[in-house]
Amino acid sequence: MRLAAVWGCWLATRLIGLLIIVDRFPYPRREEILGDPAIYAEWARILASGAFPEGDVRWQYPPLAAPVMLLPHRLGGDYTTTFALVALTADLVIMWLLTRSRRDGSLGGAWFWTFGIVALGPMSYVRYDLIVTVAAVAALLFLHRARLFGVLAALGALLKAWPVLLLAALARTRRSLHSVAAFAVTCGTVLLVFALARGRAPWSFLDAQVGRGLECEALAATPFMLGRMDDRWGGTIVYQYGSMELVGPHVARVADVLPYLTVVALLTVALLAWRGSGRSWNTAWGCDVAFAAVLAAVATSRVLSPQYFLWLLGLGAVCLAHRRTRQRPAVLLILAATALSQFLYPINWPGLMAAETLETWTLTARNTLVLAATLWSLIALAKGPIPVPEAQETSPAKTPAPAH
Repeated sequence: MRLAAVWGCWLATRLIGLLIIVDRFPYPRREEILGDPAIYAEWARILASGAFPEGDVRWQYPPLAAPVMLLPHRLGGDYTTTFALVALTADLVIMWLLTRSRRDGSLGGAWFWTFGIVALGPMSYVRYDLIVTVAAVAALLFLHRARLFGVLAALGALLKAWPVLLLAALARTRRSLHSVAAFAVTCGTVLLVFALARGRAPWSFLDAQVGRGLECEALAATPFMLGRMDDRWGGTIVYQYGSMELVGPHVARVADVLPYLTVVALLTVALLAWRGSGRSWNTAWGCDVAFAAVLAAVATSRVLSPQYFLWLLGLGAVCLAHRRTRQRPAVLLILAATALSQFLYPINWPGLMAAETLETWTLTARNTLVLAATLWSLIALAKGPIPVPEAQETSPAKTPAPAH
């Protein structure tokens, strides 16, 4: 009965989301969210000709993004609608994984994912990030299977780089070397194939990524956005590298510091994970560490686009699939921040760009929630994993019985 309820809720909410995409259900500023699929369609035409859109600074994706962008083009029909159906399929796969692979009989992850997409809004189905999240969620749910985890994490990283952070979930055991080896072999093989096929290095997309500035929604942008309300700052917002970036006094200096801050944040996660692992490692703890690592990277990033919350919603759902997670408060804070993100984009995006008071303070509240979630997540890691009774323990060397 509980399983039927969560699936029924998923089906009802996804139907409404799809109807919004095809303009059969009212939604404010629907046109705003359709900009990215138009770009994807443009790239797909270039990819179909055998080239990569490398002259476009908005192309900041690893090589496996190409077949994903091409798929709706090959399937035919309206590109945006077809892309939304592909994304909906990815959503379905995540939901199936969460209901089939739940730990201790918990459906908390499935419920969280169901409402998380509602909180973010129909934009979820017209963004590439939902497809990447499938690989990340699958990797963590198969964390107990070393080589499969490594392959899935590698596929995620080859779709969009951030799933490389899932390697932080691994235990301090020799068996984890199998995961690292599988990750390295998968990445190396795919990159070699693309390099041979194209005759040049397949990682040139990093050039555009490195050149990005401080996006207006990033946590570090908050003081500048507040300064825009009364012209205390003196800067402006411009469209470049595919997002709305800040340009003005002190922005470049802050943007230059952020990568170092990301390194410090990730090293902190690694240190806390190292201290908490060892014999007490369990899959719930591994998922907690992965969520904390990605959250720390997002919080210290130069960019915090709304679709980045798809990453956190997916990993948060996996955490909540375990009753022994320590990340529950941080995950719920991210859910609240996600809802505020939909309020800002697309519903009140013009107000935020115009430095309106309500929208600017809403952005500040959202970013404060993300910061609070990050700090709470790190504090949770400092406590170490919740011990699992020996009879129920899922060690890195054991495979749990399938859920029924």
